[in-house]
Order: sequence, then C-alpha cells, then structure tokens
Amino acid sequence: MSVADTFTYYGYSLGWTSVRKMSDKRAYRMFDKLADSMWKRHGKSVQQYEKNIRRVVPDATNAEVSDLSRYCMRSYARYWCDAFRMPDWPREKIANLPVKGLQHVQNEMDEASRTGSPSPVFVTPHSGNYDYGAAFLADHFNGVTTVAERLKPEKLFDKFVDFRASLDVEVVGTGTPGTLDILADRAREGRISGLVGERDLSRNGIPVTFFGAEARMPAGPAVLARRIGVRIIPVAFWYEGRQAQAEIYPPIDVPQDGDDGEVIAATTQAWADQVAVGIAEHPGDWHMLQPLWVADLDPARDPMRRQQSEQRADYGSGGTGGSGGTGNE
Repeated sequence: MSVADTFTYYGYSLGWTSVRKMSDKRAYRMFDKLADSMWKRHGKSVQQYEKNIRRVVPDATNAEVSDLSRYCMRSYARYWCDAFRMPDWPREKIANLPVKGLQHVQNEMDEASRTGSPSPVFVTPHSGNYDYGAAFLADHFNGVTTVAERLKPEKLFDKFVDFRASLDVEVVGTGTPGTLDILADRAREGRISGLVGERDLSRNGIPVTFFGAEARMPAGPAVLARRIGVRIIPVAFWYEGRQAQAEIYPPIDVPQDGDDGEVIAATTQAWADQVAVGIAEHPGDWHMLQPLWVADLDPARDPMRRQQSEQRADYGSGGTGGSGGTGNE
C-alpha cells in the first residue's frame, strides 16, 4: 500500500467524523505518529523521496537528508489531517491563509474582468497544502476548478468532491473525458483553473530540465493557457509549524504566435523553473514520493522509454538483416 493510500485508508477507517471531532492536538499528534512510523520503516516511498531530494539539495549530508525525509512524512501527514478536518474550519480561517504575492492574482483577475478575457491558470507542485490554497482563491475570487486524482475508496473521493464543492472548488476527476474543454469553459466563466502536477510519465509528457536533470512535466497547463489566451501563475505551498503558507509568483506569458510544440515546450520549462524555486526553498514540504527524473524511471514501466527501447530493438534487428542482405546482393 502506498503512503497516500495508507493515509487515506487510515483516516477513512477511523471515520471521517471521528478525525473531525478530535481536538487539534490529538488529531495532529496521531498523524505525526503515523508519519514517524512510516519514516522508521524506511520503505520504498521514503527511500524514493530521499533519492529525489538529493537532486534538490545535492550538498546535504546523509543526516540532513534523513531529517528532511522525516519532516516530509510529517508534512504529508499534516496535509491529510488538514484534508479530513477542513469541513469544520470556519470560513475566516480559510480566508486568512498567509499568502505572499497575492497582487499577481488580483492584477490578472482585474484585467480579465476589464477585458472579458478568461481567468488565469495556476500550477503548483505537490507541496504543502494546495487544497487550502484552492479554497482560499475560491473564497477571494470567482471560484476554482481543479483536476484531482480519484482516491480509493470511491466513497472517500466523493466526500472530498462534495466538501470542496461547498467551498466553490469544483473537482474534475482524472480521466474525465474532455477535461481541458471543461477547464477552458470554466475559465471563460471567470473561474480560476488550478492544476497540480510536476510529473507526467505518459508519452505526452514534456521534457524539461529540472534541478539539472531531465524530467517530464504535464503539457496541460501550457496547452490550456495557450488555448484560451491567458498567462500561467506558478504557486508554492509549504508549512511553518502547523500553519499552511503560500507564495504566488509573477505570471508567465504564453505566446499565441509561433510553433505550437515549441511554445508548449518553452512554457512548460518556464513554469517548471519557477516551481523549482519553491521546492528548493521548502524541500521538506515537497511530497514527491515517486520517481520523477527520467534517469530514475524503470523502462519497463515508463511508456516513453519503453517505446524508445522497442524502437532501438527494432532498428537493431532490421539493421543486421539489412546489412546481410546488402552484402549478399
């Protein structure tokens, strides 16, 4: 069972209402203990995080990497505990998330209102509490539409969807047909599009340089922004103590002219560079527990590398046969 599945199962099995009825001290202490237990086991997720974080902080000692991985497990646990408890948070708490750079959003939304153009596209890595951020933006502006992975069990996912809808955060489940069309329509209605993702292992992933090595990022933010003619706003999330924090960075222009593939690639690299800044500043709050960089991927499970391997194999077979045929002729 993955770390994410463990946290969701644990919270769900205790009961959505049980976790919500606990005191703050008891609830977060319980999730801290669960995080420490998972860290001490040093399973595959923790090992992978430590491997990932060495690219982010290459000069860190083994002891520093170990401390970061423990902190990360607690940060990730805090995210899930927040998720279970957010239904009972007063609206004032959601509205008062400490945010740096809020003027960047305000300027874009004012421009959209003045010109009748769509709302901007936000992109963030899996850091801190991005759900809190979505609720904050929805409260301050015209609502948010985001894409989220479908959790198991399905009842849990439905609860999250219903709760977020109560905060004017619309969730589109991954795999929903026409997802980009839905986001485009909502942006034209004045809703902000919020996309979480810095990992795309499909054949559609965009190659980028990320902390000095090749990784692949989703094309969705750049494709959507180019389609509707808006800019991309990168965001960073992290924790200070138990308090979630956020920083909104200056918007990234998405050219409407030029080759489509080149623009998508350049834009994706630009937002990847910016979210890397937030990750580098708060590495312990980056919840990347899976392989990300191409060099770390298993070719057997990576469709793009598997395709490349198959092409090389085909070329090798064909090349040998072709040489022999030419010689005989």
